[in-house]
Order: sequence, then structure tokens, then C-alpha cells
Amino acid sequence: MKSAVSRVVVAASVAATLGLTAACGGGDGGGRDEGKSSTEQAKPKERDSAGAPDADGGRARDGGGSGGGGGARDGGGAPAKLTAASLAKGDVRGHDVATRKPNKLEAAWAGASASPAACAPLADLLTSATPPGAKGHVGRTVTGKGARNVSTTDVELYAYASEDAAARALGKLRTAADAGKCAAFRTGDLRYSGVKALTAPDKGDGAVSYRLGSRQGEFLKRWTVTVVREGSTLVSFAASNFYDPRSAALDKESREAGEPDLPATDAADAQPKVPAAVMDAQLAKVK
Repeated sequence: MKSAVSRVVVAASVAATLGLTAACGGGDGGGRDEGKSSTEQAKPKERDSAGAPDADGGRARDGGGSGGGGGARDGGGAPAKLTAASLAKGDVRGHDVATRKPNKLEAAWAGASASPAACAPLADLLTSATPPGAKGHVGRTVTGKGARNVSTTDVELYAYASEDAAARALGKLRTAADAGKCAAFRTGDLRYSGVKALTAPDKGDGAVSYRLGSRQGEFLKRWTVTVVREGSTLVSFAASNFYDPRSAALDKESREAGEPDLPATDAADAQPKVPAAVMDAQLAKVK
């Protein structure tokens, strides 16, 4: 029993200790945001011209084009239609939906070049900058209710000028995920490894799935990412968790030794999964 509880506690406490609440963040405009975090670019407002609801049932500002990104990732500067299409409170049963907050560590390297350069499409989704070519984007963080759900899912919507532009962006992402040279890459001081292409779900107008991980101090953060194209919009689902590899190894030894354990739907040492309910609810809102 102790081993299962420790896995849950480690995962729940690590995120709070490190202050890392997101896998990627927001900016906007046609290119990168010169390395500034979303918080530095602009503060979220209470209302937009279209009156689009934010994740908490309030109103999120949306300028209808390029501009400063919202520090809380509520779509500042993104097209109003994109903000209206993002998940809101009550959209996913059994899950909480919150406005996306940038990862302080990864946001610090927004706009930094990827090495190898061919891995840039992967790196672009892990920073607070809007990917080159996108008009803007909004983000939400979705968490399952209950202490046993130790992973979160960051949902990002990226708007492109046309379906062809979105299809090209998805194609570049697929190529990078499949490339052997991108099994490990870095962006500034951030280093990612274990990149592996996964079987993508049959969703939208095309999809790409992959997984990767990153050392953050003594802990490991792992992502399972699925990006779906719906017309001129790319929707990214990045499920992630933190865990201490050493503690996880000790827990495994305890389980193998026959010590009692509690069943866990998403143990801290398990590869995170994008909940089907979250994916279906979000894709249903993108038109």
C-alpha cells in the first residue's frame, strides 16, 4: 500500500515543488516571441470583442489577430473563433479545465533555436512561443478529478492562415517525430530525449503522436503528445507527469517482493496517456 501512495504523492508534489505546470506555453503573432515568456508579453483581460468564454466561465480577451500573448494563456491576440473553440469549465465530465499557465523553465527558452535544427517542430510545441507560421493560439490545462490521477493534459489550439499551411506544419512535425536524429535534441539549456513516434488516432484531417522526456533536476518529466489537424487549426494534446526514477525503482522492487499495493489508474511511473474524453470534447468544439 505504501508504494502506491508514494508514487501518487511524488507526482503530485513534484509539480508544486518545481513550479512547472505546463509543457508548452503561449505567445502569438506570425513568428516567435523573441524569447519572452507569455507573462511578459501581456496580461489577460476580462473580455474580448466576441464575448468568448474563458476556461473558468468568464471572458477572455481576444484581439482577432496578432498581438501580445496572455500570460495565463487565455488567447490574448489569437482569433476570437479560436478562443471560443477552446475547452471551458464543464465541457469534460470528471475533469477540471483551467486557463493555461506557462512553464517558467521552458518559457525562459522560448524562441531559442533547436539543435539539431530538424527538430524545431518538436521544440516549438514545448515553449511559450507560438510556432512560426501560426497566427496565434490559446491553451487550457485539463486535470482529472481525484487524487489518483497524477497526470495533466495541456490542450493547445493553433490557428493557421489556411488548411494547406496547417497541413504543412503537421507534416513537418511528423517528419521530426520520425527522424532518428531527433531521438534527442535540445533548446537552449533544455534537453529532451526518448523521442518516439507512436500510432496516431484516426481523428480529424490527420494526426501525429509521439512521446518524449526531459530531466528537470532529479526528476523526469514525460509527455505523450497527439496533434490533430482540423481544417486550418492544429490541436495539440500533451499529457504529462513527473516522477522520481529512483523512488519508482524502489517501489517496483517492493511490488516484485510481494508487498501489498493499491491499484492506480495512472501511477507516477507510468507513461502518461491523453484521455479519450478530453480529446473528443475538444475536437467536437473545433469547427
